[in-house]
Amino acid sequence: MTKALDANKVSKIFILGRRENALQETISQTTNGTVIPIQCDITSKESLETAYNAVAAQTTHVDLLIANSGVMGPPMKPPQPAEDGSLPPLSQLRDELFNVPMEEFNTVMNVNVTGSYYTVLAFLPLLEAANKRRPAPQEDVLAAPTAQVIITSSIAGFSRKVPFSFAYNASKAATTHLVKMLSTAFAYYGIRVNGISPGLYSSDMADHIFRASGIQGRAISDGSFPKEMIPATRGGSEEDLAGLIVWLASNSGGYINGNILLTDGGRISVAPAVY
Repeated sequence: MTKALDANKVSKIFILGRRENALQETISQTTNGTVIPIQCDITSKESLETAYNAVAAQTTHVDLLIANSGVMGPPMKPPQPAEDGSLPPLSQLRDELFNVPMEEFNTVMNVNVTGSYYTVLAFLPLLEAANKRRPAPQEDVLAAPTAQVIITSSIAGFSRKVPFSFAYNASKAATTHLVKMLSTAFAYYGIRVNGISPGLYSSDMADHIFRASGIQGRAISDGSFPKEMIPATRGGSEEDLAGLIVWLASNSGGYINGNILLTDGGRISVAPAVY
């Protein structure tokens, strides 16, 4: 996302994250010197307030806010049948799931839902300031887009049979609904809220899925995945996500509000038949 915005010569891009090394790694992959790193933990209101003040000290407004943080959480998968169709004993399933501390379940919700919610709230004044900068309308001239929030959800929030985790899937379903609620709440303020629901993209979070499937590299070439798992037969690429972000941020995306955009190579279409 950062690389796409930087390549399109956005004047300033603030990237927030807990890990300084990860922020610097992102900056090293950009070319126009527009990226400004700010350490921030979105599960802390104090940290978000500090980040907001740091951004506000360096710009008068924010046109686009992307809430992209997320964690997978503990392995709390629904039971899957063996090749012969048998299931594990319910007592075994109960022990495996009940032994996961509540704190670990709550951490997933805290980052994926609560953290996204408070991130949006923290930056509302700068989003409002962007709208106030818009020029007066002219007849038959397309106006610049209003301020926008993009929240990253997941296809796991739609399908009961994308077997990631009870905590993760539930959090992403909540995140998807949060996009709808926020788009309604802020519609009359001229702040748009949209969501992206990715399928399998190469990332730290998805690495274990790639390994379990015996996948090497980013898996962006055709044939990397079986068609029964992903009809496009590959994982998502940087270009897939970059084009989506640039479009949403452009004049062409200015009429989009309250939408959840799936980018999954068709996986959600076949997920009900796949374990």
